Amino acid sequence: MRHALFSGIALALNIVFLPFNGVTQEVPTDLSQSMHYSEAREFILDEGWQINYRNANSNDLLSGALERLVNELDYPEFEDCSGTGMGFCRASFVNAYGESLILVTVNNEEEPTLFRWWIEEEQEQE
Repeated sequence: MRHALFSGIALALNIVFLPFNGVTQEVPTDLSQSMHYSEAREFILDEGWQINYRNANSNDLLSGALERLVNELDYPEFEDCSGTGMGFCRASFVNAYGESLILVTVNNEEEPTLFRWWIEEEQEQE
């Protein structure tokens, strides 16, 4: 009887406090435009975001800025780079809720710097 009582109390407490137990991964507030990508990446990983390997490229097929970012600087999260203009490159991180944190960098031939970032929700596969 005592065991059932404690089990019931424990269940009730879990139901009441369950909404407060969730840990969310927010976009780090320390991110700022023009900061070095290495610093931004550290903030992102510290917040619990994971590298999105689902969109990873084959290291043998890369060229230009993307090849440098993935192979030389060891940033496997980079997915693509534009070949013209400011040379934007896109990196992707994921969280446990299926959201992707997308980052765009510039100055990728030297020290990549953060240009912009946003969260995308996971799109359902058809």
